[in-house]
Amino acid sequence: TEKLRVNWIDTDASGRIHYTAALRYFEVAEHGLMRAILPGGGTPGERLFSLPRVHVEADYKLALRYPDEFTCAARVEKVGNSSVTYGFEIRNLAGELAISGRIVAVATDPAGGKLALPESFRAALERAAGALRDRRSGFALTGGSGTGSRAGSDSWSRPGGRTRAGW
Repeated sequence: TEKLRVNWIDTDASGRIHYTAALRYFEVAEHGLMRAILPGGGTPGERLFSLPRVHVEADYKLALRYPDEFTCAARVEKVGNSSVTYGFEIRNLAGELAISGRIVAVATDPAGGKLALPESFRAALERAAGALRDRRSGFALTGGSGTGSRAGSDSWSRPGGRTRAGW
């Protein structure tokens, strides 16, 4: 989990974060996750493969504005043969979910061809995903500030699909 602050450059004319800022925050949290689970922090120059993103999604629940502080947590949700799915949660300092997201990355060789995840990398990802399953069995939040359960997570939506306060 990374503690961050909304920078002025991350906002749009409304004063809220621009939607693309969440993707940069996700990347910061992903780097923190890699430092935590990989020997040497998984520096890109040490790999003979890359992980281009093939799917990115984000759901915005509460507004973040300059200079709000927040946390961004990354977790390994799923490990496939050649892909990994990361989940993300951005929470304000009160622990309220502001943004959730998911990114799928696929392993490729230097020429861009798809390949199986290298075994040592896969093992590290599977250990991280296993730790997530262990925490979920106790109804703890995955990442974020750890202030409750996922029960009622859809309570952020209002009838008609509009989100709660601030957007």
